[in-house]
Amino acid sequence: MKNFIQNTIQSQKVFYRYFRKKGFKRFLKENILESEGSNEVKAKSVALGVFVGLTPLWGFHTVIIIFLASFFKLNKVLSYMGTHISFPLFIPFIIFLSMIVGAPFVGEKTHFAYANLDLEFAKSHLLQYVIGTSILAIVSSLLIGFSIYFILENYKPTQSK
Repeated sequence: MKNFIQNTIQSQKVFYRYFRKKGFKRFLKENILESEGSNEVKAKSVALGVFVGLTPLWGFHTVIIIFLASFFKLNKVLSYMGTHISFPLFIPFIIFLSMIVGAPFVGEKTHFAYANLDLEFAKSHLLQYVIGTSILAIVSSLLIGFSIYFILENYKPTQSK
């Protein structure tokens, strides 16, 4: 488990070094708004990244997203960026939301307490967690994908001479 956390954090550090080096405005402009590909491809890339990022395959997101983005001919940078929705500090929130979303489909009452919201809690309620995270991943990727598409369609870059 310790190596898993180290690998996840190292992957995050590489992305953030690249992000800090460019700055937010330059990163947004070069890698998202003016990158090659249609707005549809960009939105699909981010949606795929969010979907993979919310799956419980922690530690394998980078490998999976590079393979899927290449296979579907999507923007790899945007897809990789989308997987960072599962930043290690957000994992407890993702587990909590997955458990809440999955509870109605399993039919069991789950009592949440701050002290027991961890991976062991998710393992003991695995079916509820898997159903919840699947629904959460699908809904989140659709919402974010459509939102990105709408924003990009309405974005009109200024022409510089």
